[in-house]
Amino acid sequence: MKPREFFIEDRLEKFRLESVCNLGESGVRNFDLDSLLNALDIPISSLGKIPLHDSPNSGRQDLREEIANLYDTNVTPDNILVTTGTSEALFILFNLLLEKGDQVSLFWPAFQALYEIPLMLGCKIDKIFPNQMNSEFAIQAKGLSHANFDIASNLNASISNVSNPNFSDQSSKKWNPNKASLGVTHLFKTKPKLAIINHPHNPTGYSMNDTDWKFLENYNEESFVIFDEHYRFLDFEKDLTRSGALMHPNFLATGSITKCFGVVGLKIGWIVAKENLIAQARSFKDYLTHTVNPISEFLALEILKQRKKIIEPIRNKVIDNIQYMRNNYHKIPSIEEYHEPSAGLVCFAKLQPGILSEKYADELYNNTGVFILPGKNFEEEGYIRIGFGEEPDRFRKGIDSWIQWENERSI
Repeated sequence: MKPREFFIEDRLEKFRLESVCNLGESGVRNFDLDSLLNALDIPISSLGKIPLHDSPNSGRQDLREEIANLYDTNVTPDNILVTTGTSEALFILFNLLLEKGDQVSLFWPAFQALYEIPLMLGCKIDKIFPNQMNSEFAIQAKGLSHANFDIASNLNASISNVSNPNFSDQSSKKWNPNKASLGVTHLFKTKPKLAIINHPHNPTGYSMNDTDWKFLENYNEESFVIFDEHYRFLDFEKDLTRSGALMHPNFLATGSITKCFGVVGLKIGWIVAKENLIAQARSFKDYLTHTVNPISEFLALEILKQRKKIIEPIRNKVIDNIQYMRNNYHKIPSIEEYHEPSAGLVCFAKLQPGILSEKYADELYNNTGVFILPGKNFEEEGYIRIGFGEEPDRFRKGIDSWIQWENERSI
């Protein structure tokens, strides 16, 4: 089986560089090289001393040491493999852990790479909505709102048929957007080979709560668990969001600095796992990128060494944007429900009944230059993903333009 088109990335490629206000991406506005070097207090001449030979296959030792310091004391550099972004990290892990017919559970909606590659490998996907409820969903669906996330009616035709053997029908289990935890226990009810915990969650912005962590602390299942932890650096209450890496021998993690620090072009990610799996992953990586760009490694190391200094103004900007949206989202009549992120950079707002997300996003962009990501790109109609990584002045102008456009169309 071949992967389908990457719905999210196709739209990002079309709009992300041209938009007046970019609310569609899931990272902060990126540095240019000069600004990054100034923030790090590094002269540009230092780049001239970087040798352009291959870096070590596992990643340079000092970078792996710095990454290991982000985790608890049971994580050492030998538990780290540096990869070309988290996409490569996930691709490697899926190929090492999964076989045709295996069950994979994950929170839905989800970043497409988290389920498309397992599907390509012949796995069956169990979609778990945050805060599943087996009783009747609190918000009744009407028109095209799809507030109850009925899988059989929401997915694109290519995967929507409930007879599709690669997708389990969870239509009786609903997402309650009024509770801000994920509900981790539901991932394991079908005894999957692999459970994927993306937290803070993209696109909903939800995080795990104490009940979720208590379950994981007492974990006695056989499933492997991948913690996809892109947004650890953007916790609003503490330095880092808690990680599940190596809490249990079957617990793995992926991470990156790129989205939170505004350096997506560096393409630096990593895997955290037991040494035997790291060795297998390093060998598999030899067939892919083999090594990571040495310039990217150098800059990633310097960013991590000074991460608290770099992330603080970024965090303040994100919080400022969230607060501005909190005070103004009610002025956008097309939004029926809005729940701000508890950590990270994104939220998934529900549109009014009858509004098609892709058509709405196109009209908004064409009239204002404001870019949002339609829920259809997450294979969930009736929602939009809003990102909070834009510069505050551009964010405010973008939201104001959005409100003005909404007022004008209602006249």
